Amino acid sequence: MHFEVDVEVQHPLDDRARRFLTDVQRSANRVLRFRGDDQRIIITVEAHAYDREGAVSAAIREVAHIYPLVKFQQTGEPRPT
Repeated sequence: MHFEVDVEVQHPLDDRARRFLTDVQRSANRVLRFRGDDQRIIITVEAHAYDREGAVSAAIREVAHIYPLVKFQQTGEPRPT
């Protein structure tokens, strides 16, 4: 199954982060979209898994590759696509 999972990253969505994530989005098909403010970024990731728990794990791994040194957590419930 395919799920959309939102992951909250404790990093401001400034111009530099916006450019970085736009480049990541072009090269990594799993990053569907992102939004944020001056305190956090919400990255929506497409996760391939058999269940919701597996989808969350896959999304967290994807975001850990993008922001390896920043604190992050899943937010909301995974949504089947």
